[in-house]
Amino acid sequence: MIRRFRPSAVTVLLFAGAFAACMIVPAAATGEARAPASRPVNGLQIHLSGAALAAAAWHCARWASDAGFSNDGYLTGGLTIAVAVALAESGCSPRACWDDTRSRPCSEHTERARDSVDRGAWQLNSRAWRSVSNRCAFSGPCAADMAYLRISAVGTFFAPWTTYSEDIYAHYMWAAQQAVNGLQIGTVTSALAGSCLGYPRDRTGIVARLENCGTAAGQTWRVVGSALHTPAGLCLAATARRRPAIVRLARCSRSRLEQWRTTQRHQLYNPAARRCLSDPSGGDRPGVLLTATTCATSRQETWFRP
Repeated sequence: MIRRFRPSAVTVLLFAGAFAACMIVPAAATGEARAPASRPVNGLQIHLSGAALAAAAWHCARWASDAGFSNDGYLTGGLTIAVAVALAESGCSPRACWDDTRSRPCSEHTERARDSVDRGAWQLNSRAWRSVSNRCAFSGPCAADMAYLRISAVGTFFAPWTTYSEDIYAHYMWAAQQAVNGLQIGTVTSALAGSCLGYPRDRTGIVARLENCGTAAGQTWRVVGSALHTPAGLCLAATARRRPAIVRLARCSRSRLEQWRTTQRHQLYNPAARRCLSDPSGGDRPGVLLTATTCATSRQETWFRP
């Protein structure tokens, strides 16, 4: 459905070290139908220094990656689009607030409950998304979770945002992609939409398993060379050489069993095991134990690192 946009703007101040930037951005979509627009939204004027734009994009890239948006394409992937949308909507400011009803800026503490208000980095409208609390909408990480889980159909559908349907987000794709390129931490997402590489506890010996992205605590990985580290400093490791076997968390030792090289087909290949990380269920089954098995071109062996 094409969404109706109410022409309006909100001023947001962003700070990055000694740099400050002022931007005028439109309010987000409310979810009501309208006739197709013949030109971009009126009044969209964004003036950002390179430093401020880069800092804002980096914050949203981190939040969106942790939420589960996939780094699955250069200038086309869901993670990059999510960041570009947030840049277009608010400059990635978690404090951004626009009151559609009164056509003026607001804040979390001044908005009226009866008004239609666009909130936070992803400008989540208070009427269209009543289930999203103010506390969540004005939090960067929580808003990213809601954008992923409830609004974008696990990172596959961006039409609810006017800045996407009007192609305004496209002006920010390069900045968004540069921020995504710089990520070294986030989720490892599967080509099976909505599924992530996870671990129930950050402890030695815990077997890695498939999890629904954005719903479990143990889904954050730091890329260190070809290794994948958990927040506790453990490494994802294969448990056998040259035969299929489970993968688990182990103390990092620079063993080749802890190396996961990305192939041209987006597989995670372990050189010691000579196997690829795989979801043996072949489908979205949270909790299934993951294995290193014979490499094949399949979605259950396709993974996207931060």
